[in-house]
Amino acid sequence: MHEDLIGYLLGALEPHEMRRVAQWLEDDPKARLELESLERSLRPLEEAYEPPESPPPDLIARTLAALPPMPSPDANGLASSMSEAQKTADPVDSGSSEIVELPKLDPSLENAGGRGYGWTDWLGAAAAAVVMLTVIIPALAAGRLEARKTACQDHLRQFGTAITQYVSHSPQERMPAVAEKGREAFAGVFMIRLNEAGLLTDTDLRWCPSLDQPQSKDAALTDLATVPSLDDLHDAPVDRLKQIQQYAGGQYAYNLGVIEEDRLKSPRFEARSSFAIMSDAPLPGITGTTQHGKVVGHHGTGINVLYEDGRVRFIPLAALETMPDHPLLNHRGEVEAGVSVDDATLAPSWRPPFVNVRQR
Repeated sequence: MHEDLIGYLLGALEPHEMRRVAQWLEDDPKARLELESLERSLRPLEEAYEPPESPPPDLIARTLAALPPMPSPDANGLASSMSEAQKTADPVDSGSSEIVELPKLDPSLENAGGRGYGWTDWLGAAAAAVVMLTVIIPALAAGRLEARKTACQDHLRQFGTAITQYVSHSPQERMPAVAEKGREAFAGVFMIRLNEAGLLTDTDLRWCPSLDQPQSKDAALTDLATVPSLDDLHDAPVDRLKQIQQYAGGQYAYNLGVIEEDRLKSPRFEARSSFAIMSDAPLPGITGTTQHGKVVGHHGTGINVLYEDGRVRFIPLAALETMPDHPLLNHRGEVEAGVSVDDATLAPSWRPPFVNVRQR
């Protein structure tokens, strides 16, 4: 049964298996202790992960500045030798049979390696440094982007595990619900529901590794270190309510719900491979949008999408328009709840399920 606990923790079991393990955990205190032990064992792996830092933007300038200064020609060396050459050299077609002796360079420049850095050495070193950095910096930047994209995918998988566990305790096997109207009518409420259920183990999962976290000055009325409770949400004055709705879901998008039997309902969990649950969160537009000065979609390359079967796919932004079920738009092309039970629409924290919805 050890494998079942690992599968439960990672959200890798089928819904009926999740229910079976959940019931086992309810009935068996030893199983709960073993699950806690597994969680503690895996936590250091998450905490120790740090995406590599990108090279400083002034790396090339600093490297060139560190090179020794380019030497000036000796007054009695190259300059005088070249001047003498101009005086003694005869044109090739002058008809003269006199042998012209070419001028010699100053010994200090002929044998720069013997006493110092010559101008040819300086140019060679500078060119090598520029070529090396031109090759290395794009590779480092690509490596950093890939690391952050992978870290973001790991965040989504952890959310997938939490949502699967939430579903296993839901009577109708439904995901965290976005209300049709009122204070709970915003996408980010899913984070509050997961936290209230004790399934959000790390509040920092809300922040995408490719984006800067909002600073306290951006949300002076909201404590960004914690996820607010439902009581906080319902008791908050208007200004704080708006900020809770904006920041509760972090920098990820969540499913707005679907129309089922002419009513807005939370999607029923069916482990579908094409039904999107979460993604990186775009702001008002779909492509080319920015947040804190950076392009959403991992610097304009694409978005990570978590599907109902637990799979996370990286989708290039250009490919979104060709998908049968656009993860960020419903079948009417709107950022509103899905028009059918198989129509997934993801939206950032502050979005209501419909455009004209009263949120308080």
